[in-house]
Amino acid sequence: MSFSCTIVTPSDAVLDTSASYASFEAWDGQKGVATGASAFLTKLGTGVVRVQQDGGAQRVFVVDGGFAQMDGSRLTLLTEKAMDASGIDLAAAEREVAEADARAVTGGEKASSPDDRARVERAQRLARAKVAAVQMARG
Repeated sequence: MSFSCTIVTPSDAVLDTSASYASFEAWDGQKGVATGASAFLTKLGTGVVRVQQDGGAQRVFVVDGGFAQMDGSRLTLLTEKAMDASGIDLAAAEREVAEADARAVTGGEKASSPDDRARVERAQRLARAKVAAVQMARG
């Protein structure tokens, strides 16, 4: 048994497949969905989405916020941006982590606003998610 899993951005349907399991970062932690899951609506966090397709293939994406809805046998992830792990350059993502970490350190030495701090932390989460997604996709 399976359910339909769709990842949608404002400009594209990034994924529309039959899945046996999906996991993603919600605003309050990691959430996993299997066939027969109860209905829910939750805010997405910044992180990795892993979709186990029927037949065993796995697809890995990075999303940066949005909403997830399970309705019947359909999981829909609506996000501003979704990146397929297969299209992410690992070396570039690792550089992003280093740059985001450096901004966190220099921002910590200065009196930065809460908004500045939130932007730096979001950049760190996004960069780390990219690295994790690529590593997960490679197995």
